[in-house]
Amino acid sequence: MEKIAPPFSLLSEEEIIHKIVAGETHLFEILIRRHNAPLYKVARCYGFNHQDAEDLMQETYITAYTQLYRFENRSLFKTWITKILIHKCLYKLKYGSYKHEHANSTFITENTEPMLSVNKKTETEKTVLRREFSNLLEHALDALPLPYKTVFILRAVEGFSVAETADLLVITPVNVKVRFNRAKALLQQQFEQYYSKTDVYEFNLVYCDKMVQTVFERLNLQL
Repeated sequence: MEKIAPPFSLLSEEEIIHKIVAGETHLFEILIRRHNAPLYKVARCYGFNHQDAEDLMQETYITAYTQLYRFENRSLFKTWITKILIHKCLYKLKYGSYKHEHANSTFITENTEPMLSVNKKTETEKTVLRREFSNLLEHALDALPLPYKTVFILRAVEGFSVAETADLLVITPVNVKVRFNRAKALLQQQFEQYYSKTDVYEFNLVYCDKMVQTVFERLNLQL
């Protein structure tokens, strides 16, 4: 599947949403590709494995598409769609069954080849260390209590402000600051100095086309 090329990919999200609501539904692909990685990280931080995280993302995109005409740009689209995902995560935790999965048995394993395959024999030491550190960091995050982990992912990884995080989690800004500081204190010091937000719960690009295709099929849209 070919990705949408400029100039559409350079449009602001407000322009894209306006065009989608006006009938250019194929542009919804841009929103999916832009938000796959951040939504995946949020779903994983709630304890869901790779497959369940993908399922929750699909349901989130479908809800967002069917309700897109109600989006009034009073907040960022990222905030709006993340809130939809969080509601679905909480509902599934309370009412639905899901599979627990340890970080070292994740569906995205070291044997999973990206879109541009790399021969493991030619991997640099830096790449290997980065992967090992990513696994260690995910283990450390998985060990955090959920209230601390969700705040850390939203603030440190996804870059939401204190106010946005408070709104997403329905807590006070003071609680956001307290939980964020507590989360950092619980993580080992060596992880903090090497921490890279792009390494945590990485949504491999090999899955982006699949996500776009599945969502469009379920919405009966044409690419």
